[in-house]
Amino acid sequence: MGVLKFLVWTTCAVGLGVFLARGNVDGRSPLEHMERTWKRTVNPSTLDKVKGSVGDALEDAKGAVSQKSANAAGPRERITAEDRAAINDIIAKKK
Repeated sequence: MGVLKFLVWTTCAVGLGVFLARGNVDGRSPLEHMERTWKRTVNPSTLDKVKGSVGDALEDAKGAVSQKSANAAGPRERITAEDRAAINDIIAKKK
């Protein structure tokens, strides 16, 4: 039964693909209709701007990461002088 379902759905998908590529609706194929609608509704310059801004953001991020790794100092010490003295006293008592 599963093989029969697979064959039926595959046949339907292939038939739909052939219709979209070769069918004739108002003198054009449905694929041509979709392409014309896409070109009318989506402004290509807007897409180019989005692609450019994503590329610029990626380059900025790479630059920021490389600058931080090149200028990275060792980890900052957060221990106060009092804490350091207390630790030294504990170590001295153990010896």
